[in-house]
Formats: sequence, C-alpha cells, structure tokens
Amino acid sequence: KRLLDVDGKRLEVNIPAGVTDGQRIRFSGVQPAGGDVYLRVKVRPHPVFTRKGADLHRELAVTLREALLGGEVHVRTLGGRVALRIPPETQNGRTFRLAGKGLAHFRREGNGDLYVKVRVVLPSGLSEDAKKAAERFLDLVDQPDPR
Repeated sequence: KRLLDVDGKRLEVNIPAGVTDGQRIRFSGVQPAGGDVYLRVKVRPHPVFTRKGADLHRELAVTLREALLGGEVHVRTLGGRVALRIPPETQNGRTFRLAGKGLAHFRREGNGDLYVKVRVVLPSGLSEDAKKAAERFLDLVDQPDPR
C-alpha cells in the first residue's frame, strides 16, 4: 500500500505484487470526478538481491571448509531463512537455484526463483603453523594448473 497525493486529496492504493521498475499502473475511478490515476513505479535497489524479472540473484559467502568438505548454510530469502546444502568440492562461483523463492509474478500465480552464487572466502592472517599445514595439504592435492 502507498499513499498518493492527487490534486490535494490523499489516496491509499494497493501496488500489485511483482511490478517492475518503470511500469505504469492504472487506478480506475479514484479521482473525485471518477477519473483514472496512472502511476509510474520506481523500484529501489535492494542491498542483497538483484532482480531479473521475477527471479532474484544474490551472492553467499562460504568458508573454505564449507566449500571443500560440504555443509549446510542458511540463506536469507524474502520469505525468511532456508537451509542450503553445499556439496563437497563446491567451486567458487557455483550457482544454486532455489525454486519459488523469488518475487511474485505480476498478475500471475507463483513466484520466480532465487539464484545463490557461492563466493568462497579464504582464511587470512595465517600463523606459521597454519601455513605449514596448508602447504602439507596442498602437497597432497594433485591440482592441475587451471590457466
């Protein structure tokens, strides 16, 4: 719901779910003489989600442990938090689709999807012991040159 000021008269209107930036909405018969009011929608950017139609996209930081060994992480959605299972050996940049966790479709049933892109955060400030342990581990891993 939003309040509009039309010719000095305050009107409360319901903005339909799923409207897009720049979309024009007509409110019939709301002016004093029964005329229509047209409203152009301006959608503010969200600090976490980006939008493509009814689909939402976001990044999710995961630890090196979660990426290498797998685990369950909680992801914030518009409807609350959900658990996402990260499989072992998940690569940086992998995207997971959470069906139906996006925005409502405009004047249609159902919701879009939420796409969660993994961003692996490497540990920093390693002690000498941790550096040596990392070196021993990396010597055990046969990783071809990715370039």
